[in-house]
Amino acid sequence: MEENKLAELFYKFLEDEKGFPKASLLKQSPAYSINSRRIQIDLLLLDVRIGNYIGLVEFKNQINPQIKNNIKAQTDLYAKALKSEGIPIYLVYPIDNETFQILVFGEEDWISISKDEFPEFETLAAKKKIEEKIESKEIEEKNIENIERKRDYKKRTSLWTLTSIILGILTAIFTFYVSLNNKTEVSKPTLVSGMILMRIDSLETQISKIKKNNNLTTVIDTLHIIDSTKTYAGINERLRNIESGILDNPEKTLALKNTNQQIELLKQELINQEKLIELKNQNLINRIELLNALVIGMVLALITAAIGTVVNNFYGRKNTNVNNV
Repeated sequence: MEENKLAELFYKFLEDEKGFPKASLLKQSPAYSINSRRIQIDLLLLDVRIGNYIGLVEFKNQINPQIKNNIKAQTDLYAKALKSEGIPIYLVYPIDNETFQILVFGEEDWISISKDEFPEFETLAAKKKIEEKIESKEIEEKNIENIERKRDYKKRTSLWTLTSIILGILTAIFTFYVSLNNKTEVSKPTLVSGMILMRIDSLETQISKIKKNNNLTTVIDTLHIIDSTKTYAGINERLRNIESGILDNPEKTLALKNTNQQIELLKQELINQEKLIELKNQNLINRIELLNALVIGMVLALITAAIGTVVNNFYGRKNTNVNNV
């Protein structure tokens, strides 16, 4: 049987036995160019009331496995071009000059059905409506799921951001507090030490002047007791010399002693200042190390927040892409 005659028999079968309106039989289906191939279907079944495609039909005057595979591949591409994936696909071929056989593609292969098993127009249209409702519901559920996922993502991102801001503020406050405590006047000990050294130089200058005056007035700077005076008369003479020197200029003698004591005290104060500076420097180093640790902690916190944001973005996009697929 020729394909034209086969098509006419099938049209009559649809109209007379299955209640298909003539307007629902699109015999001149649109052609599409897919992968440099021109693809066109023999018959499109329409629900003219809502404008939905409800079936694809191909006519062949003979049948074999190769033809079946080609028809399946061709109709899949055509359905994708129509944006109607999952639409029922039928293959009709003649048994003799008066009858034909109908195949419908099931889940994995072509299935042979009788004329009675072929769905009527209202049944096929209703099935399409149910499928559309199910698909619409699934899309709605996916949209709701995406909205919830986006809300969760925003919550996580906001939490990471808030945590980072809080850590940054706390670190800034602590850094400010540490910086206030670290405001030790390093120049002050240095200035004090300089003043002590200047005072020592001044005192040493005074000692030099006193010594010069002592040389002129025979004030005894240092007493040397020589054991050569073994007689009482020699010792008595040495004591008289010492007494006369002290009595002649007692103020200068006492001034020399006081000056030497002040020098020793200033030297000891200078040593104490150096120790204090060393201790403050060590404390400053410890605080700087603590500040460095805090800064590193803040940087690590910010890096962690950034990594968390990137991970959330990655999983959010991944889940969105999976849902879109």
